[in-house]
Amino acid sequence: MALMLYCLAPLFAGTVAAPAQTISEINKANGFHEMLMSIGPGFTAAVKSAPGMPPQKVQDALAAAMEGAFDPEKMEAAIEARMADRLSAKDLSELASFYASPLGKQVTALEIQASSPQAREAKKIEGAKILGELPSKDPARLALYRKMMDDISAVDTGEAVGLNMGYAMLSEMLGAAGKPLPDDQVMALLRKQTEGLRRDIDNDAMESAAYIYRDMSMADLKLYEAFLASPAGSRYYDQMQVALGAVMTDEARSFGHRFFVALGYRKA
Repeated sequence: MALMLYCLAPLFAGTVAAPAQTISEINKANGFHEMLMSIGPGFTAAVKSAPGMPPQKVQDALAAAMEGAFDPEKMEAAIEARMADRLSAKDLSELASFYASPLGKQVTALEIQASSPQAREAKKIEGAKILGELPSKDPARLALYRKMMDDISAVDTGEAVGLNMGYAMLSEMLGAAGKPLPDDQVMALLRKQTEGLRRDIDNDAMESAAYIYRDMSMADLKLYEAFLASPAGSRYYDQMQVALGAVMTDEARSFGHRFFVALGYRKA
């Protein structure tokens, strides 16, 4: 996300430039906190929806390990600390200008709404339906969604975060069970278990885009894409995704420890 002034000049014509803000204020303005709030419930739902219902002992251990795990306030503070001083005052001012604009507020509202638990199922079902119709009905919109996902490196970042989290959790669990493995073997095991991960992330990202932005005009979508691709936007996303990945990996390692404590494999 960011502001390419020559692309967005018509949108901001006649407005007063927003003052430089902090990373914390930017993250609150763009719905980042709401996204973090959805991670814990989404993680639990993903585990519970895995093929074959986990036995009761595992379900109880999962519930115990999830207490305090992926806490949005803690993660947000850690992410902001990692992002501190990584963006210039000009970057922050341009980000603030976008999020204060009508388009910025519209996009933020749509993204927050789609991050709620109630929207999760609708996003999956309706998003898949819309995405399936786009190649024949509106290939230009489909291409724009693809460009937006590429602008923020959605698939690369999702795959990296997923593998790092999986590695941290699997290493912790194997160690707790007294069966540690060398790093290369852990990664080989993880990649076997996550075969198709990149394809699934790409599909989920495109389904989400198709659902979230379904009612936006092409003109507004093009302005939003220009914002995502702009220098300030690119820097913001790059720094945010690196920080998010590191914090999520730490949380996954901590979860893996608590999970195996709850299962009785190791002491707290």
